[in-house]
Amino acid sequence: MKKLYKNPLLILILGLVVISAGSITATRAAMVYQSAAERVNFSTAEISVEIKELVDNGYVTVDAKKGLSFPEVAKDQNFKIGKKYPESVKLVNNSKEETGYSEYVRVVLRKSWFKGGKNTDLDPSLINIEVADGWYKNEAESTAEQSVYYMLTPLGCGKEVEFVKSISVDNKVTNLITQKETETSIETEYLYSGESLFVQIQADAVQTHNAEDAIYAAWGVKAKCDTADDGKIISISGVNTQ
Repeated sequence: MKKLYKNPLLILILGLVVISAGSITATRAAMVYQSAAERVNFSTAEISVEIKELVDNGYVTVDAKKGLSFPEVAKDQNFKIGKKYPESVKLVNNSKEETGYSEYVRVVLRKSWFKGGKNTDLDPSLINIEVADGWYKNEAESTAEQSVYYMLTPLGCGKEVEFVKSISVDNKVTNLITQKETETSIETEYLYSGESLFVQIQADAVQTHNAEDAIYAAWGVKAKCDTADDGKIISISGVNTQ
């Protein structure tokens, strides 16, 4: 029988938080929020996934142009380094029940620092994104800047799953300084002053029919599932996911 592989759905969401220049103190920094987003959609009629963010008292679809809004960060006029800000982002299988399928979902989470361009000298691990339970992080594909997560069970039509729970910046940021000595003074400069915290969420989904072959065709990883169709992923690249 001919195997059919649906093209994966790819959604790219960008969020940007800027640390204001010269504002870092021992305990906090003023921050402003900016964002940008881009969607790249390779979905068929049968496969569809949506990213939603909790804003005020309800979830809204993330706008392709505005991106993530980080509402709890925006409420705090004095962003506090080390404070864990609630941030709820979930994925929804919004395919139509009559034509849709359950989906395996993968999320690539990227974080970095920017200041007039990507700053590779600064440590992305100081940006803390808390991921909800139930996601498997594939260490073989992950780095300090990029983390790759898999939902091990299929996400059914109309179903949703939480992904992000909070965002924070490590207190170590306030201790990373350089000093410049002149004849009359010593100037202290915070290494992260004026830097932009950049968060990127890339979500894609593939069919659960012929699960192992579909996952390999779409994502290039060898997964083992407990059943041929609609099964639970029990290993990725030979590593037990349980």
